[in-house]
Amino acid sequence: MKKSKGMLLVALVALPLAGFAEDAVTNTTWKSSLALGATYKDGNTEKSLFTMNLQGDRFSPENDWINSLYGEYGKTEGDQTEGKLRGQSEYRHKFGGRNFFGGVFSEAYHDTIKQIRVRVKVGPNLGYYFINEETMKLDATAGINYVYERTALTEGDHVEARLAGNYLWDFSEIGTYYLNVEYSANVEDADDGNGLFITGVKSKLSDQLTIFIELRDEYDNLPDGADIDHNDVTIIAGLAYDF
Repeated sequence: MKKSKGMLLVALVALPLAGFAEDAVTNTTWKSSLALGATYKDGNTEKSLFTMNLQGDRFSPENDWINSLYGEYGKTEGDQTEGKLRGQSEYRHKFGGRNFFGGVFSEAYHDTIKQIRVRVKVGPNLGYYFINEETMKLDATAGINYVYERTALTEGDHVEARLAGNYLWDFSEIGTYYLNVEYSANVEDADDGNGLFITGVKSKLSDQLTIFIELRDEYDNLPDGADIDHNDVTIIAGLAYDF
């Protein structure tokens, strides 16, 4: 177990370094943004929710590197009802500069409400760009991950299968629609699965400032605790700064 955890940490460190090693490639594009959202309700119910999403993507003819760090914190009537952090990184190498690619996916996840202290995933995947243009991208990936998870009650590891798809469409000079879907399941127990659905629209207010509205649905087929729902849906509106 200790050896497996050590190899996992090495992989998580090596993945970002692999992306930086290719910076000499020409026609490389970096896209980075920080999105902030906030909701506050007072009266019959006092509720607050704050979200943050930091993204940094790198695209080149040979390799793509896609990264995100999402967090949320909220309270209802003084009690914490939201508290999670999810970081993802995916490095993709295009075979011969074409639409097929292979790479490595990694994720680190924490959820206070679901009592997930830490869940770490890392593994190889294969994918294909059905559309890979400046104003529109559509891809699908499939892979296998090693998963280590520690909750308030249990600790263990397993292997999971993962399917994911992404769609991005710049439908005008200022407007963009995006959709990200993924689902993972334990290879030894198909009922033990979780998914993530994200869709939204954003519109530029200036070269660096964007307004957005987004729907996120995190699905857990076997949630821990009788009071935990299968679906955790959040609707976010806020501002993003592109840099």
